[in-house]
Amino acid sequence: MSFVNGPAGNLLPSQVAFRVVCVRILRSLFGGVLVLVSTAIVALVSADRLAHLAPPAVVRAAQAEPSATGSLPAPVKAAPAPKAAVPSIPNGFDTERLNALMRGDPILPRR
Repeated sequence: MSFVNGPAGNLLPSQVAFRVVCVRILRSLFGGVLVLVSTAIVALVSADRLAHLAPPAVVRAAQAEPSATGSLPAPVKAAPAPKAAVPSIPNGFDTERLNALMRGDPILPRR
């Protein structure tokens, strides 16, 4: 037994065309339903998350400094301590000799 109209069986051309049209319509409907269901899922999950947001953090009013309210006297600021004199060669490194080396000048011994 062989197929006259291929794997569709012994169908008339109008019957094959009807099946093709039905498959196309069903495929479009299935695609539309799939898009609709996924959109509904996203919308419902978003609405649920928006409905159950975490409560905002409680913010307390800033308290004033006690010295500003007059309950405590303002602290007296001490005068800054005088800075010690910076040695001419800190920690033993001689920048003049280094600069002379980088320029290519001969290094003369110190007197």
